[in-house]
Amino acid sequence: MDFLKSKSNIFFSVSIVFLLAFVVLGIVTDTVYIWSIPLLLVTLFFVIRDIRWLYYIFFLVLPFTIEYYLPSGTGIDLPGELLLLLLTGLTLIYYAANFSSLDLSVFKNPISKIIFIQLGWILFTSLFSSFPIVSFKIFAAKFWYIIPMYFLTALVMTKNALKIVLRNLIVVTAIMIVYAIVRHAATGFDFSTINRALQPFFRNHVTYASLLTITFPFLFLMAYWHRGRLSRIIVYFGIMLFLAGIFLSFTRAAYVAVFAMAGFYIIIKIKMLKPALIVAVIAVIIVFLFLLRQDNYLNYSPDFEKTITYDDFDDIVNATYKGTDLSTVERGYRWVAGYQMVKERPFIGFGPGTFYFNYKTYTLKSFETYVSDNPEKSGIHSYYIMTFVEQGIVGFLILILLVFYSLIYGENLYHRLEDKELKLILMAVMLSFLSIYLILLINDMIESIKVGTIFYFNLALLLLIEKWGNNIKSA
Repeated sequence: MDFLKSKSNIFFSVSIVFLLAFVVLGIVTDTVYIWSIPLLLVTLFFVIRDIRWLYYIFFLVLPFTIEYYLPSGTGIDLPGELLLLLLTGLTLIYYAANFSSLDLSVFKNPISKIIFIQLGWILFTSLFSSFPIVSFKIFAAKFWYIIPMYFLTALVMTKNALKIVLRNLIVVTAIMIVYAIVRHAATGFDFSTINRALQPFFRNHVTYASLLTITFPFLFLMAYWHRGRLSRIIVYFGIMLFLAGIFLSFTRAAYVAVFAMAGFYIIIKIKMLKPALIVAVIAVIIVFLFLLRQDNYLNYSPDFEKTITYDDFDDIVNATYKGTDLSTVERGYRWVAGYQMVKERPFIGFGPGTFYFNYKTYTLKSFETYVSDNPEKSGIHSYYIMTFVEQGIVGFLILILLVFYSLIYGENLYHRLEDKELKLILMAVMLSFLSIYLILLINDMIESIKVGTIFYFNLALLLLIEKWGNNIKSA
């Protein structure tokens, strides 16, 4: 970012003048907090010299970013979302000032093209949304996730900067795990108290477990990068800490994702991803055809009286198998409603972010549960189904294309790379992707700052790893 660096000396001189002015103003008015303004200017100075400083700060604050609701009812994630907005603004300035000299290869990559198409479709469906204001807010949030985390990352991130970013994310996440375990231990690790133990940093145990699971693969990179005896001991302790955090989160999707990593690792190594994806798609199609044939899904409506919440996790597992776990059955209630909605507006959907505002008129009473009044105003609990409902079949196919292409692209790249370090980085990214895609089966998490930002950051890493690999081969 040379155009910004060239301004740094002038900025520093102006900052000194401002510092003296605000010190004098603070003394005269006896207002101490006004002295913090120059500190913000100093921070901005470092950011202007190298925008990667904002990445370091963002991934430091991401794990303890909290949801805050303004008096208007609008939700914002603090302080993470403010940093994303700042990064987005700086990205646009950077592109505007350097467009003629930019390396535009990032825009030509198929992943970038899919993202552009996805953004365009979200904007288009927002125009015809049942709640346009809600949909345009979703588009705006998607915009400031993608611009800094994908497009800017692909341009300015280096391997050394990546090490700092991942270290920051892992260390602070580890602190969050200790915080959660200590608070949870005070209640005897009871399942019913896990959400309370995570407050105020996580909405619920699913968000917490998702962050831990998608970050977990990068710990093995730390073991490669830090080979000293003490460093290895710390990293191995970190691995055990993350596994303990995931286990004590009592989140079934996270358990499945962690166990699936071993099989997925082998699939990538032996280059069998495409056959595995084909089998998975065929299995999903067979299940859906069975459920939809002559409305067979109606035969799986729950027993209202027997569908309850369980306080013990073992009871939840058993209830899931028997079809009497409340959270599992409630998902079926909303998925059935989603199916009815898709039948009504299959092409463009109801609009991004509008499921909650529409679904209750499409539910079937036979699938109703004790929590179907939905006081939390939560979504459909499947990002894939939600996309189909809100963005229609086109939006759903774009999402599936992005999921499948990112995996296939990553596998092909893995077998083209010659550098061991890059292969390890890429494998960690692929395992992180796997975790995200599996969690999305029964949760709506891409719009969450603690999952969505890492998802687009991972996509950018695919492009960067290929770029770094080409540089090594051409050297």
